[in-house]
Amino acid sequence: MTPITTFFRNLEAKCCAACGQTINEQAESYANECFTCQEQASYDAYKHYHQKR
Repeated sequence: MTPITTFFRNLEAKCCAACGQTINEQAESYANECFTCQEQASYDAYKHYHQKR
């Protein structure tokens, strides 16, 4: 059986679901978007929410 550290070390680099760039974080993270895309999505959601009021 493969040790867990070897398993995670051998995972391919993750790519951002929004822009396709490689995500520079731990591969076992649940994030699927890079920081830049997450920030943009949060900003867009904030703008959309406050324009409706």
